[in-house]
Amino acid sequence: MRAAREARGDTQQAFAEWLNARLGRRYDKGRVSRWEGGTEKIPQAVADIVVAPARRQRDRATIIAISNQKGGVGKTSAAVNIAAALAALGQRVLLVDADPQASATVHLGISQADASDAGRTTYHVMLKDQPVSGAVMPVCDGRFHLLPSTILLSAAETELMAEPMGTLVLREKLSSVARSYDYILLDCPPHLGMMTLNALAAATGVLIPVQTEMLAMMGVPLLLDTIAKVRRRGNPDLSIIGILPTMFTSRHTQDRATLADLTERFGGSLRIFAPVPRSTIFPQSVAAAMPTVDVATDQALVAPFREVANSLIEADQTEEARVA
Repeated sequence: MRAAREARGDTQQAFAEWLNARLGRRYDKGRVSRWEGGTEKIPQAVADIVVAPARRQRDRATIIAISNQKGGVGKTSAAVNIAAALAALGQRVLLVDADPQASATVHLGISQADASDAGRTTYHVMLKDQPVSGAVMPVCDGRFHLLPSTILLSAAETELMAEPMGTLVLREKLSSVARSYDYILLDCPPHLGMMTLNALAAATGVLIPVQTEMLAMMGVPLLLDTIAKVRRRGNPDLSIIGILPTMFTSRHTQDRATLADLTERFGGSLRIFAPVPRSTIFPQSVAAAMPTVDVATDQALVAPFREVANSLIEADQTEEARVA
């Protein structure tokens, strides 16, 4: 803890104020002193920010597609908050908004019109030869980068069909920055079209957000079948990170039943992460143009996003150790 504080050049009071701004807490220099002296346990939310894991050794980014062909399941919220959680753990992160609805772009307070006018969008990268490095924008005080989207991207569905090997365009473009980031997250459209196929062809892993209601769960087998076909036809390294249940209300019988059904049907072969609770803090954070992990005072609401971020890093560290 002390090493992290001194690396920032902060006094104990300044360090406490920085933590308060990040976590919405009321820590003071006395708490920081007790943490540093070992007389009080460091809270997990604080440890996640300041006790960052060692920089990964692999020289190419882990690329994660966050995908579900059904809309309204919390896919963008997962993408934005996992990106922020990874950045808080010291990772270099790029979030690619690959959805013409541009929800991640809106969530992070980027003007679609300005991004489009500047040619700094996913559409311009994929179909107008704009380099990724020239299109990304720093967000959240520069903690991670965003490749914005606009409604223009809807035209890509048709234009990519005319491209030779049109499902591989995004993979080609991202290869130019694969050594500049530790993690690249792809916020996919809510359907299995050309943009989603591009994301699956480019990715090394897939996270599947699923709202805890029956209709959302019914689409999971179709997505799993698509992932299997992408593996067979060109991306054999594509893995499934797991299923992230979302919009969960523990007092609702249907939500509990759906979560139990998800676990029973897929838990034997896929990781089922802790469910993301339903809360008004999520639309409030969108209105504030900030990740929910930055504004939630109840850390239990965003703990599933941190769980996913930590699991990605742990998996990479295990793979690095195996290769070494």
